[in-house]
Order: sequence, then structure tokens, then C-alpha cells
Amino acid sequence: MNIMLELDTLLDYMYKMNYKIVASRTSGAILVVAIALTMISIAGCRDDEIVVRPEHNDTGGPIASKHTGLYVLNEGNMGSNKATLDYLDFSTGVYSRNIYPSRNPREAMELGDVGNDIKVYGGSLWIVVNQSNKVEVTDARTAVSRGRVEVPNCRYMAFKDGFAYVSSYVGRINSKSVLGAIYKIDTLSLRVVDRCIVGYQPEEICVVGNKLYVANSGGYNPMQGMAYDRRVSIIDLRTFKVNGEIDVAPNLFRLRTDKHGNVWVSSRGDYASTPSRLYKISNDRVESMFDIPVTDFDFLGDSLVYQNEKELGVIDIRTSRILTRQLAHMPAGESVQTPYGVIVDASNGNIYVMDATNYVSSGRLFCFDQQGAYKWSVRTGDIPGHACFAERKVDVPSVVPPASGSAYISAVDEYVPAPGQFINVLPAVDADDNVDSVLKKCTATLKGGFDGMISLGGFGGYITFHFDHPIRNISGEPDLLIKGNAMVGASEPGIVMVSKDENRNGLPDDQWFELKGSADTDSVGKVTFGYRITYTENPMRDIPWTDSRGVSGTVPRNEFHKQEYFPMWLHGQLTFEGTLLPRNGYRNSFWVLSAFRFGYVDNLPTDEGSSFDIDWAIDSHRNPVHLDQIDFVRVYNAQNQVCGWLGETSTEVRGAKDLHYLN
Repeated sequence: MNIMLELDTLLDYMYKMNYKIVASRTSGAILVVAIALTMISIAGCRDDEIVVRPEHNDTGGPIASKHTGLYVLNEGNMGSNKATLDYLDFSTGVYSRNIYPSRNPREAMELGDVGNDIKVYGGSLWIVVNQSNKVEVTDARTAVSRGRVEVPNCRYMAFKDGFAYVSSYVGRINSKSVLGAIYKIDTLSLRVVDRCIVGYQPEEICVVGNKLYVANSGGYNPMQGMAYDRRVSIIDLRTFKVNGEIDVAPNLFRLRTDKHGNVWVSSRGDYASTPSRLYKISNDRVESMFDIPVTDFDFLGDSLVYQNEKELGVIDIRTSRILTRQLAHMPAGESVQTPYGVIVDASNGNIYVMDATNYVSSGRLFCFDQQGAYKWSVRTGDIPGHACFAERKVDVPSVVPPASGSAYISAVDEYVPAPGQFINVLPAVDADDNVDSVLKKCTATLKGGFDGMISLGGFGGYITFHFDHPIRNISGEPDLLIKGNAMVGASEPGIVMVSKDENRNGLPDDQWFELKGSADTDSVGKVTFGYRITYTENPMRDIPWTDSRGVSGTVPRNEFHKQEYFPMWLHGQLTFEGTLLPRNGYRNSFWVLSAFRFGYVDNLPTDEGSSFDIDWAIDSHRNPVHLDQIDFVRVYNAQNQVCGWLGETSTEVRGAKDLHYLN
């Protein structure tokens, strides 16, 4: 593959392709290197990769639950690089071993060395891989990798308001014992944004209100003649500083919160005079102590289900009474050899016990009902120790509506862009144009396919269009494809609105509903709802704006685009209101605009990432609504940011397609 392209030719080509990458010769050189490396990477990809397929085993039929299934993380023996991910599909009862390689054929065959924690947050599956010093992040429904975050000697996770918190030993194994830390990760950008020092070798963590509780173990301390740590650290999440400690017992490990806000923590003891015990913390002080060893526990209503090497027991969390020490009833020939983890499905009472067996070969997953009756067991990967429930997804068979004239846009109804460097260019507009002539140009640009492109300018700029037939909502499937010109590292997300022509007048004047994207769950607390901005015409100069937060700024002109930036057929002021997404642009060696996980136009470069489900519709109060079909679609730019020489972030639209159209 010839990658020696002359710089000016390459930049000119990219400009003509509307990639909006215009740079000085220096930054252009960086761009050429990046493209060259990408081409080399593509050229070097193997077409004959060996894909490791999962092994499937039937547990006996479907499992009634509000969840879709259960992810099981197998630690793998330390140093063997054999952490694996299994999945139990509740709709079929089929248990699949080692699903990660088949879903990520271009990634390493296994997850890494020692899988240590697994949780679902914001539509993503987060996996701590301890000795690989990383947190792997995948899609929660597919296990397809989204990326990873490097955290040294990472242990356990908790989440709050769009951030992941990860405990870390900081120091390497068998190295000098140092104070550990909690790493704060932005769940949108997957970047570490802060770190808080806590006690020695912190283990599990949990969030209660605005407090993060940390169980410190001091597990490395005895190797250096130091005592085990005994403290639970309390971090104020508003300041991300430690503002308190609770003295509990040596070598703390498991730490969870019940539905009443109490914190429960287990101690592994000092393996000498102080045994393993369980403690209940209320109002930041130790309220109760249970003289039982605990390797893991979970909650079922007002019951705490615990396990140790000999018992599967239950504690009443209201009275602090041990109700039973022998919950599990095993049939002849079955036994849990090495209890290593437990998780309870509160929706049906099922108790899942993970058995590490001999620590070097396959483990087992046991299922009991809430009375402790054995139901089934199945073979897992090596050392199953951590699990979490998958998100619910309802699959309904497709019903394809009859074909009409075209699967693509029929006409553009409204085009009201905000100011920007590509306004009056995409599409080309001159001083003689008016609203009607501009709409005709927009229709000619987008009708019938994906061959044109229209820019929406800055925040709020929008376009409204319709098809020659309603778009049916087929439950469980994407209904609509809307393409932009996103590339990896160049995402300019636009929000999609939909409307049904309830009054049947053929105009987009009925109620509008937003299609909720991933930021609602991935970036909690960072999205601004009801954001309003006003731009003021300022011919051939920077366009000033003010917003509902009392902030003002400009859409700056640049040397690459000399035309008027305010739409020439509109005059005076333009005011827009909508949902403002958190900024996704940051500067590394060059500007990068990170993609959101799903749900936005001009955000991801794939058809899958540009597809939309009408079932995502919500009203102005963010409540779900059901629409059997829609007649009009609106896309508006949901970002208000300027990224250096790239200029303002502006959503582009290349066209749209009904995904249920029958060819």
C-alpha cells in the first residue's frame, strides 16, 4: 500500500471530502503521520485470524428474572494470563464459557492476568484486571470492547454521577508496602481525572450518598514487619478528600451497603490471634460484630446471604440475628469444593455460588433457590470469583411494513442552522436565497441517499425532514439510520428528535420527543437539560452568543473559511433550546473529539453507531414514551465548544434511511 502522499494534496482531498480538518503545515504533518500509521495498521491486519468460540452448556431451560443474564468473571491463576468472561443467558438457560475472544477477535485472546471485579454502569461492562493493571470497558449487552483505563494494581470499583472509582494498591506485588489510592475515572472519556490517597492495600469500596467507603487491608504490611491496616477510610465525593476513618479490625476485605444505608465489612483477620469476622457499620461507627468468617456476601431484601469455606448462611440485617448457618441443601454427589464468590438475584431469589475448585482448573457455578434448595451447577472458567447481572433487553420478532416509494429522506421541512464555519457552504447559499429556496437546496442535497452533506453549525442548529411514509417502531430493533461524517477521534454529536403527525396536517407541528442517548446514563450530572443560547448577527465578524447559564462567547472566524458565518437568509438573533451534552473535545498532541457510546448523529463512523431506536423516545421530563410510528425527524447540534484551529463543533448530516423498508 502506497502511503507516501504529498501533504498539500492530502489536505486538499480531505477538505473536498468535508472532513473539516484544516491545519497549518506543522499540524498537517502530524495528521499525515497519523493517517499513515492507520493505513499501516489496516494493511497489517490479518484476514485469517483464529477466532476462539465459546463453549455452550444448558443449565435446564429459561430462568425467570428481570435481568437478561449473568456475567461471570473468572480470575485465572496469577501469572497465567487466563482471566476469562462467561455469560449465562436467562432467556435460554445456556451458559457460555469464554465469550470475550469471539466478540473481540482483534483483541488479545484472554482479558489479561487476574480478573478481580466486574460491574455494569451506564450501559457499559467494567472489568478490573488486577495484574494487567487495567480496567477493561465493554458494551454491557455485547461484551464488545469500548476501551481500557490503566490503573496500577487495581482491585475493586464503585460508581457515582458519571464517575468510576477504582481502588488500587499503587505498589507492585511483593514490592514495598505503600499507601493505596482511589482513582477517579470519567466514564465518558475513560480518562483518570483525579486520585485520592487512602490506607494500605485498599480492597472493596462502596458509595453511600456523597461518601465513598474504602476497606483497607494492609495485606503487604506483614512482609515488612508492619501490622495489617484496620481502617475504613471515608472519602467526601464532593471534595474527593478523606474526611474520616473508622477503626474496625485487621485486614479488611469485602465491603457492601444494604438498602438501609448501613455498611457491612468483612475482616480476614491476622491469621493468628484475630479470626475473620463480619462487622456492621451504622452512622460511621461499628454497631455490630459477627463472630463468623466471611469470604463473600450479598443481600436479598432484609437478609444478608454470606458464605465461607463451610457455610452458606443468612443474617437478618434488621435484627442482626444469624438466621441459619446451613442454607444450602446439596444432593448426593454434589459439593462446593472452594466457595469463592456469591451473588443473589433479588428479582427471583436465586443464589449463585462460585466454586474455585482447585484454583488451577475449571471452576463451577451453583444455583440455589432462596430456601437453599439446589437447582443446578455448570462448569466455568478458572477461578470464578466475581459476577454481575446484565441489562434487560426484550426481543420481539420483526414485522416489516409494506414498501413505499423510497427508504430515504423525501423532503426537508426546516433548516435553521446556528452560526458556523460551514454555514452558507453546506449547502451553498447566496444573498438572493430565502427560506423556501434554501429548503429546496437542502432537499436536493439529502433526498434519496447519503451523497450530500449539510452542516448544522453551533449548538442548537437543526434540520427537520420526513420520508414518503411513516417509520414504524419495531420493538427491540433499530428503526432509523442517520449518517454524518464522523471519524475516529472526530465526533460531533447531534441529538435526534422524532414526532408523530397526530393532527394529520402533514406539518411538523405536533409534540416532539428526544431519542435518549448514552450520555443520560454514562454522564450523569454532566448533561445540561433545557439549555438555551442566543446568537446575534454580526456580519463578517465573530458571532457573539449568550446562554441561559449567564455565559457569553463567540463563534470565531478562521482563516480557512472566508464566507459569512451567520445564515444569510435569516437575520437578527437566533435562539435555540435543548439538551447540551458534556464537552467531548480535548487536546493531546492534536485535537481529539471523543465519541459517546450510542444515540447521536455524526458521533460514530459505523452504520451500527448511526442507528436509532424509536423505543429510546422520552418526553420533556425524561420519561419514556411509546410511539408506534413517527412521521418527522429533527437533528440538532448538542455541543457548544470551540476546539482550537478545528473551530466550533458542528454536527453534519449526510442523509437518513428507514431500516425496515422492504426493498
